[in-house]
Amino acid sequence: MSRHWLPAFLLPLAVAALAADAPATPRYFKPAEVDAARAKGETGSMLVEESEYKILASRRDKPGQSEVHVSDTDIFVVVDGRATIVLGGRMIDPQQTAPGELRGSGIEGGTDYLLEAGVVLTVPRNTPHWVRETQPGFRYYVIKSVHR
Repeated sequence: MSRHWLPAFLLPLAVAALAADAPATPRYFKPAEVDAARAKGETGSMLVEESEYKILASRRDKPGQSEVHVSDTDIFVVVDGRATIVLGGRMIDPQQTAPGELRGSGIEGGTDYLLEAGVVLTVPRNTPHWVRETQPGFRYYVIKSVHR
């Protein structure tokens, strides 16, 4: 019978390597928890924030600022209501609000897309986007795929 051993000074490194490859823990949110997250703040709040992805329970009752995310692809999943989002074009008055995050007052040019229940829309990283028009009651998820 062979005996496997690991020098004591390598044990912490081995444990860290195994932990890095460990599967993520499933996350489960009941409807009341999602509704509570969506009710927070002006536009909702974060449900999950992991290194590879984020999920936000979102809402809009009025237009927002234009945005560009340098490292994140946004995936919109519309639950209820209607809005118009503009993709592309030129951001008006861009200001850096955090590393890799720009906000502006609108977009010139670009392409309009109708967001309504059942729609899924991807917004590639570095793409200006702006929820230009919305009706009260617009509810959606944003799934952010983080590119590092």
